[in-house]
Amino acid sequence: MKAVVKTNRERGVEFKEIDPPEMSEQDVLVKVEAVSICGSDLHMYEGMKAYEWVATPVILGHEFAGTVVNVGKPEYEHLLNQRVIINPYVPCGDCYNCQRGNTNLCDYGSNAMAKVPAKSLRYGFRTNGGMAEYAAIHYKNVLPIPDELPIEVAGMLEALAIGVKALERSDIKPGDTAVVIGPGPIGLSMVASLSNYGLRKLIITGLHADEERLQLAKELGATDIVYADEVNDVEAVSAITDGQGVDHIFETSGFHQSLVSAVRMCTKGGEVLLVGISAKETTLPTHEIVRGEVTVKGVYGVTETTLRRTISMAASGKYPYAKLISHVLPLEDVVNGFEYGLKKQGAKVILKP
Repeated sequence: MKAVVKTNRERGVEFKEIDPPEMSEQDVLVKVEAVSICGSDLHMYEGMKAYEWVATPVILGHEFAGTVVNVGKPEYEHLLNQRVIINPYVPCGDCYNCQRGNTNLCDYGSNAMAKVPAKSLRYGFRTNGGMAEYAAIHYKNVLPIPDELPIEVAGMLEALAIGVKALERSDIKPGDTAVVIGPGPIGLSMVASLSNYGLRKLIITGLHADEERLQLAKELGATDIVYADEVNDVEAVSAITDGQGVDHIFETSGFHQSLVSAVRMCTKGGEVLLVGISAKETTLPTHEIVRGEVTVKGVYGVTETTLRRTISMAASGKYPYAKLISHVLPLEDVVNGFEYGLKKQGAKVILKP
């Protein structure tokens, strides 16, 4: 079968012919029909800095959807011919975080205090993923999707679910105000998810270089754009909100200075949700956090519960997720897909084997 393989830790990937995956009794075989390029895939394509924990060689792709065409045991036959998405997390089920339902934080019973990539994050990282014609997936990690959900949207549901996870972590409610920092794919998906929350203000911040994506954010439901390379972003948010600030900040860019801006955009008693991963350590104005009673929360990965909620949201037709898809390419055009992503051309790139 054809597959996209990260064979070493240097820049690039290989599109090659390999043997079909071997199935265990606990697996089902998924014929992949749509797979999305994620920001982490872009980082691995560029090189493996900060991704030393990823196995090589490995088939990339952790956001994908398809149809179950074979099963390892007769008791899984009910899954045959089901359209499914894949949960890339394979938790141990026994550790403290698993017992609390935080399978996205599963550490397999060790290093519970180390804030590192969860050991449960498997498909496309430590185990072969979905940038291939077929993928062998544990039967518990396939989630059926309704017929009305387009396969291209299904192929990026895991990415959408990261934004939904941020909403789950927040205290957002109708009538509130929010800022999304960064118009990357996750930031744009956050705007799309927030578009149906009845917010008074939904502000997106970015740079002039992000103009195409910022205008897309307006189409998705943003009420205001702030160009952070043109004006002071905190002052701009203050002006838009008549000096009140906003209730919720979703920081998706990972730019270290944006974390400081996020605290200062917040109204007293508001919250900052950190979704993007910064390459640098950042000193936050803790005296402002204390005196403003600002809540700061981290957001990482997804759980099965989050994925199921995202499936329902996407299938409802109430959220403009399809507008996020800028390119649909055959799998053999994967290098072009990566280059589009690195050049920030469009939003989500979907590959179809």
